[in-house]
Amino acid sequence: MSEPRVEDGKRVLGVVPGMPAAGARKVPDDQDLVMTSPHLLVRHAVAALAVLLLVLVISILFDAPLREIANPFETPNPEKAPWYFAALQELLSHFHPVIAGVLIPTAIIGGLLALPYIDRNPAVALKARKVAVAAFTIFLVVWIVLTLIGFAFRGPNWGWVWPWEEWHGEL
Repeated sequence: MSEPRVEDGKRVLGVVPGMPAAGARKVPDDQDLVMTSPHLLVRHAVAALAVLLLVLVISILFDAPLREIANPFETPNPEKAPWYFAALQELLSHFHPVIAGVLIPTAIIGGLLALPYIDRNPAVALKARKVAVAAFTIFLVVWIVLTLIGFAFRGPNWGWVWPWEEWHGEL
């Protein structure tokens, strides 16, 4: 292999012979190149500031739905986890803590990590990746259903309460 070329302070690390997998080989002109800084960084900074400004305006206009100051001597019934842990809390209500808190999450993570090795189809199109799409869809639907049940349908003493039913205090 030959030494890397240096042109105008730019260094080419290597050249791979052959044709690209799709389309014809493109040779960039100097007119086609755009520097990352400042063009891309300015766009990202403006987008970040716009989102920050939007969140600031929304937070000024609308109050957060906060409850009273926490009392360490009185736990509300039901005490629910944040929405992103509601599915795990729902699992804990049905299974032993070792199963729901350790084995099931480990199996989910392990299964999602093993999915590329199970579905070895090299295609990129979703229609060709039926095993991966089915497995991830099943996981996502079950997790969303458990989250909705834990967040919207659980009332005092972790009993089932329809969202349109009123309940105050202990049932």
